[in-house]
Amino acid sequence: MANSLISLISDSELLPGLLAGEKTAFENLVRHYHEPMKYVAQAIVGEAQAEESVQEAWISVIRNLQEFQGRSSLKTWLFSIVANEAKSRLRKNRSTQGKREVALDEQPGGLLDSGRWQKDGHWQEAPAAWHDNSPEMLLSHEDFRNCLDKTLAKLPPEDQKAVLTLRDYQGLELEEICNILGVSASNVRVLIHRARLRVYAMAEHFEETGKC
Repeated sequence: MANSLISLISDSELLPGLLAGEKTAFENLVRHYHEPMKYVAQAIVGEAQAEESVQEAWISVIRNLQEFQGRSSLKTWLFSIVANEAKSRLRKNRSTQGKREVALDEQPGGLLDSGRWQKDGHWQEAPAAWHDNSPEMLLSHEDFRNCLDKTLAKLPPEDQKAVLTLRDYQGLELEEICNILGVSASNVRVLIHRARLRVYAMAEHFEETGKC
């Protein structure tokens, strides 16, 4: 839904009014980008501090709007600002806690070592019952949607979860994601691959057992 709303308005339509300080233009900007920015922040720092990250990001947008030179799209620029704010909050949280959460990939016996996957992220053998239910039918089940939400919530923040959100939920290109998160294209590909593997594994398990 957010992507369809954003597609209705272009940078060329927004920028003149924004640079002229028009209140209506800024209200349009917030209306079209607030929720997508919140998704990005939530993927990095978590739901509890996502809204605060976005609010701080809007303050930065107001302060720096006149310096926007159009080297990237307005959307990418906004996402970069909120991502930086969210990453800053995440670093402060970790510093306060005095410990680092162990990423799922660092745990022994993980999904990547299960022997059930090819290097390209596809199954060695598809689940036997997969033909009975399409992905669309699975998403129609509330239990499956809840399981999917739990799986996404467990993805390592600031990397896998953020990359998956930007790529598969916001539809950004790899180059844009690299600019927003400050990581290389090869790292982005690896992170997307790992995140999708976990979603695939969850879907396979749910398909076979009906449980999360």
